[in-house]
Amino acid sequence: MALEINREELLENFMGDEELLFESIDLFLERAESRYSDLAEAVKAKDPQKVMEAGHTIKGMVGIFSTGESFEAAKKLEFMGRNKALDGVDEALADFRAKLEELSGYLSGWKNEG
Repeated sequence: MALEINREELLENFMGDEELLFESIDLFLERAESRYSDLAEAVKAKDPQKVMEAGHTIKGMVGIFSTGESFEAAKKLEFMGRNKALDGVDEALADFRAKLEELSGYLSGWKNEG
């Protein structure tokens, strides 16, 4: 897996305010697990509406930092719910989980460097 994060561009998106960026990373790291749990519960219940809603929420959170693989994996889950097509949703959730962990680890490491 390869993360597609341009640090300079991301910092520009936060108007060059590294403190604000790192606060946003903290907030993401604090809330990502809870939002993932909401998504996992929706998948387990096989509830397309809740999969769509939870997928949309976490996609937005991820999209602040990356529009790469983790964003695309969340988007896939959102659209599976929207289209009421949950075949393969468990595999899609596992794929998203791995990509979310990669993104979270990267952001945490970056923040700790700073």
